[in-house]
Amino acid sequence: MLLRTLYMIALLLPPFALGGEIATGGRVPGLDIAALGELVISGDDVAYRPWSYPQQPGKVHIVQYMAATRSASKINEPFTDRIKTDLPQGAFLSTTILNLDEAMWGTKGLVVSELKSNKSQFPNAVLVADEAGAGLRQWQLEKENSAVIVTDAAGTVRFFKQGAMSAAEIDNTLKMIRQYIDQSAGGASGSP
Repeated sequence: MLLRTLYMIALLLPPFALGGEIATGGRVPGLDIAALGELVISGDDVAYRPWSYPQQPGKVHIVQYMAATRSASKINEPFTDRIKTDLPQGAFLSTTILNLDEAMWGTKGLVVSELKSNKSQFPNAVLVADEAGAGLRQWQLEKENSAVIVTDAAGTVRFFKQGAMSAAEIDNTLKMIRQYIDQSAGGASGSP
């Protein structure tokens, strides 16, 4: 009888949805990273500033959130390599967030050094160091993994995946991103 009563109460309650879940067709929940944050380079000076999501409304946005480990950085390397060669640079916003809370002991300095090197090589990319793992908790992502989120210019999630993308997913996602870039630029929505 008690089990039946609890079941009936559960049916009457509003559905429990964790506020930070990311789902295709929805919005990416807001995120504030104050511990370190966005890497900023000015001449030879390197600094960090607090970073918040969302960023630059009106642009197609590719966000990658990953553990600050070599294995996590390799998970979606085929996708990130294709972004560099297959998409028009400057037509979209690219953000990479590294969860330093998951870095192996003693490697944070190496990770930060690599982050600085990447920022010098790709100055338009937004690189964020999440020292406390705020994004992992807020967005309810899997530990020791890599997640890719693509939003259109209106901020709607069009693709979300944790873990390695298949070759077909990479091709389809790049095609979709090009279409949303064309739409946001006022171009045709057909195939590029």
